[in-house]
Amino acid sequence: MKRLLAPAVLALLLTAPAHAEGTMGGLGFRTGTSPFMNLPITPLQVEASPTIGGRHWLNPKVGLDFGLGYNQLKVDPGSSTWTGFSFDVGLPISIKKVNDKVNFIFRPGFQWGSLEDESGTPTVKWSATAISGELEVEWMVADNLSISAAHGISYNSVSDDGTPKTEVTSFRTTGSNFMNLGFHVYLW
Repeated sequence: MKRLLAPAVLALLLTAPAHAEGTMGGLGFRTGTSPFMNLPITPLQVEASPTIGGRHWLNPKVGLDFGLGYNQLKVDPGSSTWTGFSFDVGLPISIKKVNDKVNFIFRPGFQWGSLEDESGTPTVKWSATAISGELEVEWMVADNLSISAAHGISYNSVSDDGTPKTEVTSFRTTGSNFMNLGFHVYLW
C-alpha cells in the first residue's frame, strides 16, 4: 500500500486541471491530533500535535495540507524530560461543493512523529507513523476564513528503539468535535 500512495498522489496532481482561479492558500491547522494520541507509552500523555501549518488549494479540486508540531515537557522533581516532534501532510480532494461556502472533502493523509524520553540511560526514542483517510467539511465563515471538522479511519504504528523493541499498532476511527475544529486563514 505504501508503494502505491506516492504514484497515486502524483497521478492525481498531474491529471487535475490547473487553473489560476480557485487557487488559494493560507495558515492554520486541521486538528490537534498526533500519531501518539491515546497510546499508553508515557506516564503523562506527551505528544507533539502538528498544529502549525496550512493549506494550499492547487486548483478548485485538489489541495495540499501540511503541519508541524513540537513539544518539550520537563517534570521536576524527578528530572523527567520528553521531547516530541511531528509532521502531517495531506491531499484534500473536493468531492462536492455544497454551495459557495461549504466544501465536502476526502483527505488522505500521512503523519510521522518522534518522541524521546531523556529521563533514563539510555534515552528511549519512539517513532510513529499514521496513514489516514477522512471525510471533512470546510465551511467558509468569511471570504478568507474557514473552519473544518473531519472523521474517518487511521492506521497507526508506534515503536521504540529499546531492547526488546516495543511496538503498538492500531486501526481506529478518527473524529473531531465542536471543541476540536480546524481553521485556515487564506492569505494568498
